[in-house]
Amino acid sequence: MKIMEFDKKKQEMVLKTESLNDLWALYNVIGSGDKVSAQTHRRVVLREGSKGERKPMQLTINVESLSFHEFSNRLRIKGTILEGPDEYVSFGSYHTLNIKIGKIVSIIKEQWLKSEIKRIKQLSIFESNFLILMIAIETGLATIVLVSNYSNYRIATIKKTIPGKRYEQRHRNKAYEEFFSAIIKIIEENVKSNNIDLIVICGPGSTREHLLKAIQDTVINIKLPPVENIHASSGTESAILETLKSDKLSKLKNKVKIIQEVAKIEEIFRLFSTDPDLIAIGFDEVTKAAELGAIKELFCSDTLIRGVSKDNKMRIENLLNLVEKSRAIINILSSEHLTGQQIIDLGELVAILRYKI
Repeated sequence: MKIMEFDKKKQEMVLKTESLNDLWALYNVIGSGDKVSAQTHRRVVLREGSKGERKPMQLTINVESLSFHEFSNRLRIKGTILEGPDEYVSFGSYHTLNIKIGKIVSIIKEQWLKSEIKRIKQLSIFESNFLILMIAIETGLATIVLVSNYSNYRIATIKKTIPGKRYEQRHRNKAYEEFFSAIIKIIEENVKSNNIDLIVICGPGSTREHLLKAIQDTVINIKLPPVENIHASSGTESAILETLKSDKLSKLKNKVKIIQEVAKIEEIFRLFSTDPDLIAIGFDEVTKAAELGAIKELFCSDTLIRGVSKDNKMRIENLLNLVEKSRAIINILSSEHLTGQQIIDLGELVAILRYKI
């Protein structure tokens, strides 16, 4: 992210986005009531009865909502128009800005918080677009999930009745062939449409081995990324989280945010069972620990810092500043990820302590 200008008097920051990580940072920094200005296109009807035409223009909107679309590399910001060319826009009407990589954006806040500026300036250590296509498979059941640094998206659940061993082998073979064919079709579609960096096949028994062989035998028209074959307990979505904890994938922890986060969440649950006094949960407990400088590492759901009221935002800001002063590590976890959901279930705010208090 390149900060082109920051006017402290106006509380206006002009930025140029340079990566998907930058769009993710803006998603967690821009809030309802902020004013955002960018170059955009809007359909303008020049004469009655015509469909109109899309014209380029600079618009400023009062933000109402945001949505992050990682697979199309854009951040959508919706709000009411405050400024724009008089001849083309109706002030107060709705417009959505599509912010893509390379776009220049102006953001005006009532007050830029210290933690927000830090998130803008902070460079991510993770590869912004590292994608893993994961297939959890068992006999007759497969769950296919796309995992990135920002979310995990279940693409499909495939079910197929596989005849038992008392049936003729040719019937079993045909059922497996149809089962694998449906999975391979989805793999090919995603490899073509997304820049998949790694395919992971996980599950119990030999079914995953047979799927891997079927892939090697039938996928010849496209180049596949590397494939990892990892044991897991089932073909359900729970096997995805289980596999993300595996030693085979731990080598990717500096590239894929969720793999690093999974290990840290495991540490939280380990301490829960072995030394619960080294864990603080919820705003009150975490604040008390922060005031004593006892926090070693803080885990916060992105839902807690995005879309909250002004008063709550300042409470969170003061807490983050306290934690930062004690040189603790701060982790903001995506609610679109399995790990972020686990933190939400624990109360959105969890800390590992340096010592018991």
